[in-house]
Amino acid sequence: MYRIAFLTILILMAGVYVAKSQEWQSSVSRVIDGDTFQLSRPLVRIRLCGVDTPEKRQRGYREATNFTKAMVAGKTVHCKVVGEGTPCDGRSPKKSGKRFVAQCFVDGKDIGMELVKAGHACAWRKFSGRHYVSNAKCVR
Repeated sequence: MYRIAFLTILILMAGVYVAKSQEWQSSVSRVIDGDTFQLSRPLVRIRLCGVDTPEKRQRGYREATNFTKAMVAGKTVHCKVVGEGTPCDGRSPKKSGKRFVAQCFVDGKDIGMELVKAGHACAWRKFSGRHYVSNAKCVR
């Protein structure tokens, strides 16, 4: 009897852990480019949903990357994977290659929105609808 109750509690606790595993709060261990970085714990790569920044060897890459580095340096980032209440829900897959696609915040500010406002990222309407468009200097 106690064994069944114990197993039931373990299963329920595991379900809660899995449900929360699609949302993380962590510092950033590495910024790859303006819209991609790696969290410290868990050690996962994040691709910001709904925005697009220049890739390596493209004009604006360094500025976008440095903007993101400055924004997250020494701070806790809160990321919600697509499907957990992001502007990209229903438009974007949860993963892009080995990266989780997520909307992330630092100090209550949407990192993607800040990149768009600063002109370092284009709003990607296909994946985020109109969420970032009104603040965008460019739209994809």
